[in-house]
Amino acid sequence: MQFEEDDMNLGGINHGDLGRTYRITPIQEPQRGASFQGAYLSRLPLAPPLILQLDCWDSDGDLIIPYDELPFLICHLSLQTPDGEDAAMVYSPEGEPVSMLYGTLVAAPAEMNDATGATGIYFVFPDVSVRYVGRFRLQALLMRITGRGPPLDTAITESFDIVREADYVAPAITDLTRHFDSQNVVRFGLPRTEWS
Repeated sequence: MQFEEDDMNLGGINHGDLGRTYRITPIQEPQRGASFQGAYLSRLPLAPPLILQLDCWDSDGDLIIPYDELPFLICHLSLQTPDGEDAAMVYSPEGEPVSMLYGTLVAAPAEMNDATGATGIYFVFPDVSVRYVGRFRLQALLMRITGRGPPLDTAITESFDIVREADYVAPAITDLTRHFDSQNVVRFGLPRTEWS
C-alpha cells in the first residue's frame, strides 16, 4: 500500500488528496484513414486528427487549469472495434503479431487557445495510423505518468473506417486543425503552404 501512496506523491504533491474531478472530451474525431499495412514510411494519419479537451474541477466544483499536475498527466490511445473489443494486436499475413496502431499514441497536455481565445488544455494526436482495413474506434485514457491505478477519465470516439490506400480520399482540413496548428504548439504534419 505504501508503494501506491508514493506513486501518488509526485512532485511533492499528494495528488490523491486534491479532490479534483477530470474529464477528457473529443472536440475533433477521425472520420477515416488509409491502411498502411507494413509501409511505415508512407503511412497516412487518421483525418481529421483526434483532439481532446481536458476539463478539471477542484474540490469546490470550480473549473480550473491544474497547472501543478500537468507535468504528470498523459493521455494514452488504444484501438477498439465498434462494439468495444480490443483491437490493438493482430497477426500479419506472415503469422507475426503486430500492432494495429502506429504513431503518437501517448500525448502530453498542451496549453492552447480555443477559437474564442480562451486558454485551455488539450491532448492532440496528429499522426496516428491504423495498419489494416476495417471499422474501429479509439479509446483515450487520462492517466498519471506512473500508469498505476485506474484512469482519471476515459473517452471513446465515434467509429470510423480504414480503407485501402488506393480507395482513400482525405476529408478536408478542418478550421479547428488550422487554428491549433497556427499556435505552433503542436504541428499537424503538413507544410505551411498547404494551410492557405
